[in-house]
Amino acid sequence: MAGTYRYRIGQRDIDASLRARLYTMGDLILGAAGDDADMLGFGVSDLNTGNASWVLSRMAVELRRLPTRGEDMDIYTWVSDYGRLFTTRNMTLADEAGEQIGAAVTLWAMIDLDTRRPLDLSPLSNRATSLVDREPPIERPRKVGSFECTSEQRYAVVYSDIDFNGHVNSMKYLEWMVDTLPAEALASLDALRFDINYLHEATLGETLTICSGTDSACPVVTHHFDIRNAAGTSICRATVTPL
Repeated sequence: MAGTYRYRIGQRDIDASLRARLYTMGDLILGAAGDDADMLGFGVSDLNTGNASWVLSRMAVELRRLPTRGEDMDIYTWVSDYGRLFTTRNMTLADEAGEQIGAAVTLWAMIDLDTRRPLDLSPLSNRATSLVDREPPIERPRKVGSFECTSEQRYAVVYSDIDFNGHVNSMKYLEWMVDTLPAEALASLDALRFDINYLHEATLGETLTICSGTDSACPVVTHHFDIRNAAGTSICRATVTPL
């Protein structure tokens, strides 16, 4: 079973170019995932009754263009598979004319809220009826490896960064990383792909280091990011690549 959800790009969703911010697009994609899971009966509120919740493990998004202020956008979403620990949810994004402007593939795990350990997905009673026999629309999220860090910024996690699971909201990482890029680099980003790997949780009060670097040896310039905790452990890695 698949669902379609319509969202409008509002004033608060855009930057100085009048285009949607990258983390706005990420928020809308994750919002569609949550709305559809709720409709299918295994959303966060349903899982919370059993002291469990969904967490995002990896995410890949390709955007052919960024929508502008006042545009309506439809997100079509479906679940293509379940494994023992991970499930794959896919999205395509279309503008008002029905033209596809983007796509996403997201990998999710279910955790116990007390132990923070992953749970077996097989007991989900309605998982079979929720599957759609359709391949992901883009390449699955890539593993993001280490790189040479050429710039570092410190960030202290504050209350507004924390989500309903008690850890840093998934899109906050993308917001912090994008904010390290120069304005001219952001202005030139329209058609792009970003991959994010979520490795560990970050919580209120932690001081994080946002490491960044640019790989110009690739066919196109690729921006690399690695967010580390005080112990130097990578908690989130990502790449942003123009298409």
